[in-house]
Amino acid sequence: MLLSHLFGLFFLFGTGGCVAWCASQFRLPAPFVLGPLLSTALLWSLDVNISFPTNVVSFLSKITIGSFIGLRFDRNCAKLLGNLAWPSILQSFWMLSTSLVCAFLLYTLTDLPLSTALLGSTTGGVAEMALFALSLNMDVANVTILQVFRLVASMFVIPLLSSKYSDQSSQPCRSFSGEEKSIDSEILNKSKQREYFIFIGLAILGGWIGTISNLPAGALLGSMVFVGLFCAFGVSMWHPPKFIRSIAQIGVGITIGMYFTRDTFYQFFSMFFPILLLSSAMIVSALVLGFLLKKFTNWNLVTCLLSAAPAGLTQMGAIAEEMGADPLIVSLMHTVRLVSILVILPILFSIFLD
Repeated sequence: MLLSHLFGLFFLFGTGGCVAWCASQFRLPAPFVLGPLLSTALLWSLDVNISFPTNVVSFLSKITIGSFIGLRFDRNCAKLLGNLAWPSILQSFWMLSTSLVCAFLLYTLTDLPLSTALLGSTTGGVAEMALFALSLNMDVANVTILQVFRLVASMFVIPLLSSKYSDQSSQPCRSFSGEEKSIDSEILNKSKQREYFIFIGLAILGGWIGTISNLPAGALLGSMVFVGLFCAFGVSMWHPPKFIRSIAQIGVGITIGMYFTRDTFYQFFSMFFPILLLSSAMIVSALVLGFLLKKFTNWNLVTCLLSAAPAGLTQMGAIAEEMGADPLIVSLMHTVRLVSILVILPILFSIFLD
């Protein structure tokens, strides 16, 4: 089992890394997420049976990305959180309203039951909505299909459009609270060793607490909060080199690609119209919201578009910095959206399905 997992790690990370490098040479958006996603989806759709420690890779990837975002926290973050109050309320209300409109469109124009249309249209995350459907004995397959293709379409289209504005509109993101450091080849002194242990310990502890708390994207949020709080209090810790973040992004792409099977693509053709309708409506709505956020905030347009994207917290957090956006703002906006959806969704079900 260990040897097969090791082979799977080397093979999928090697394949995903090569595709990501090729995608970066063509200047495609978010290559280190979307490249591995495509290569893994292709392999899984061909029924290639590769043993892979999915849970471990997913956890480590999420805490790594969350920790990188957490390193951007400083004493000014309290002011930032206050400034995010009304934009996050606007985003949550907008996305919930869009989800309801899309759900009723799907229910009216297709033969999908209202429960499936509602869960498939809600931007609450693939895994979360699939688990919700499973717990209520609903149509898990169709909910997952709608969620996966909405997520993938958003991850392609929104960054692609954002890349057109990244050069013109991107402002410098908040820099790290300290200068970016690299690993010395010399023997590490005790101070540096302490910084490494503090960073790694906080990331793992925060990710573990977030996971067992059953929070949406708990591993990412937990590591982000734990690392961020200590950074805000001035605790000195290690700032990893950027290639570690790229490896984590590859891990995220691989784990998303594993949602795809041959049946996924067969179902895609049978549900092409609902998928096209949902993805198009969600993306158009997100673009309108992104430009509204730009009008009423002082954020750069890329940050606004990625904050409004109907995609996951982990994926947008991984893509944000690469696109010239502010990953802290993007992550916090998506966090509020996720929490509000998971709180309000049971209420919506009790209203519309009773």
